[in-house]
Amino acid sequence: MGDNNDKMPTASIRGLSESEKQVYWQNLWQNDKAWFHMSDAHPDMLKFQDQFLRDNCRVYLPLCGKSVDLKHLADKGHEVVGCEYCEVAILQFFEEQSIKYERYQHPTAPYEIFKATDKNITIYKGDFFALGSSVMGKVDAIWDRGSFVAIDPTRRCEYADVIYDIMNTNGKYLLYSVDYVGNISGTPYNVQAQEINDIFGQKFVATTLDIYDLNLSGPLDVSKATVYMTLLKPCA
Repeated sequence: MGDNNDKMPTASIRGLSESEKQVYWQNLWQNDKAWFHMSDAHPDMLKFQDQFLRDNCRVYLPLCGKSVDLKHLADKGHEVVGCEYCEVAILQFFEEQSIKYERYQHPTAPYEIFKATDKNITIYKGDFFALGSSVMGKVDAIWDRGSFVAIDPTRRCEYADVIYDIMNTNGKYLLYSVDYVGNISGTPYNVQAQEINDIFGQKFVATTLDIYDLNLSGPLDVSKATVYMTLLKPCA
């Protein structure tokens, strides 16, 4: 289940400076080219929500963009936290969902905070890798639909360390990843199934919940794309 008719234009952002990457993603949102955005709650999140969420938990969406999953989870009674360094996407989320918000600077860390005034949603604008538990506190659940596949593959172990740092010991992490057969040089980056165990296996127990093929269209040199839905729990 999932985005079974995805158009996945890819772009290589390797070698770009952090400021150049920010411009790339900002242009994507500003020019309505964020092909990965869904207008409804993600079907994989809905399918597996009972396996990674408990009642009234604190759930984190890294690199959340303007995902409607933020609102869906808040409407279910959860405290929702997002991280996104593209301000355009954050502003579009609040505008399109008709949610009022306030914005202010974090007192000690380089993050601007966007906090809904009538829903339990907080989005940190800034760098995912610096947003540890000392800044945002711990979370009970994580829904990672497009964050892990978007970051530079050379930073994946660092990414796993950040995830481990912010999770409560009984937390659960739902990860969406894609394994391509073909030539993909840019985002979303290819993630082979074994890599998930290699990267997360030292600190997490991984369980594969679902595997399915995407029906891709568009100018891709890809013969097959397989989605892996993985549930990860911190090791005791």
